[in-house]
Amino acid sequence: MQDLTGKAWGRFQIIEERGRGGMAVVYKAYDTILQRTVALKVLQPLLAANEEFTQRFRREAITAANLRHPNIVIIYDVGAHENYQYIVMEYLEGSTLQLEIQQQGALPCPKTMGILRQLATALDYAHEQGLVHRDVKPANVMIGANNHVTLTDFGLVKAARSSRITGEGAALGTLKYMSPEQAVGKDLDSRSDVYSLGVVVYEMLIGEAPFTGATPYQILHNLIYKPPPPLSHRNPQLSPKMEQVVLRALAKEPDKRFATAGEFARAFGAMAGLGKGEDLESTTSSVRREIVLVLVTADGREFPVPRGAVSVGRDAGNDIILPVKQVSRTHARIQCDQAGCAITDLGSTNGTFVNGAPILPRKAQPLRPGDVLSIGPVHLMVTLPHSSVQKDSGTGAARLRAD
Repeated sequence: MQDLTGKAWGRFQIIEERGRGGMAVVYKAYDTILQRTVALKVLQPLLAANEEFTQRFRREAITAANLRHPNIVIIYDVGAHENYQYIVMEYLEGSTLQLEIQQQGALPCPKTMGILRQLATALDYAHEQGLVHRDVKPANVMIGANNHVTLTDFGLVKAARSSRITGEGAALGTLKYMSPEQAVGKDLDSRSDVYSLGVVVYEMLIGEAPFTGATPYQILHNLIYKPPPPLSHRNPQLSPKMEQVVLRALAKEPDKRFATAGEFARAFGAMAGLGKGEDLESTTSSVRREIVLVLVTADGREFPVPRGAVSVGRDAGNDIILPVKQVSRTHARIQCDQAGCAITDLGSTNGTFVNGAPILPRKAQPLRPGDVLSIGPVHLMVTLPHSSVQKDSGTGAARLRAD
């Protein structure tokens, strides 16, 4: 495939190449019509010439474009130019988890848990939509500011409940992160992603994947037939219970794994002493983390904003739940750290406003005491913490009741 760097390519000005794989090349580009920087994933011409493959590529891109989650990359568009097929995605600053592991080796357990929790929520959301990612690996995990995690490259996603366009690519994905059933070309469900997530966690804790080899055949043989090497041999600080949790995620048989990514994350957190194993849909941990701000409605209801990342939206999986139709399912994210607090609109339908002014999607806007925050039709006064917070007793997440 020719290098497109520096070219004016349809509506895009190609800036630089950011990654290259067997299916596609990813470029940093500028959309001259919408005037924004994007990631442009261009399918290799030989694959684009295959009509059935192109149908699947486009279909899966359109399916993935309907995902709306703070830990899943946003897909803006899918199209064709000259002899190329392409996907337009949000451009993410930061580095890949793969690069972080290469530079640091094994990661600390708290950081591993933070990454696992965010990936688990993203995968559980995708699985609820009937999707299987099929290529969960460190190269497809972006680590941004404040360790915010984004799962990328849903180009191999297949709608689990839809019919197959083609059997081509049944064993797609990077070999050492594949589940045994994917490696032998069997039908997949969400438990295949749980396995791949287990490989990623293993690599974060040890510094390398469980199954390696000099040849693809050796890797394939090991991941199908051999048990993973014990983690404690490489990292003595890991307890037997933590090791047991990871090895369960890596079970050869899908029925012996955790049923969901969230179940895996909760079990790991409990065994690592980093959480009490509560439902991931309520992991704001606002009762345990330092409260930095409080959002107050006109009728006096209060929402805590703890240090770290807090999601806001109408779905029950958010940290602050606003069950109002005009609020998007996952509407915005508030991030507080030592430098202060900021809010980011996550591509909502009806927008996010600070002091009456709309903020640009995916652009962090400072949030300070005294500001008026509008999430769709819901207006919230930003204040300093001063009182207890109403919480939904069923989830532990702050909730605006629709009564």
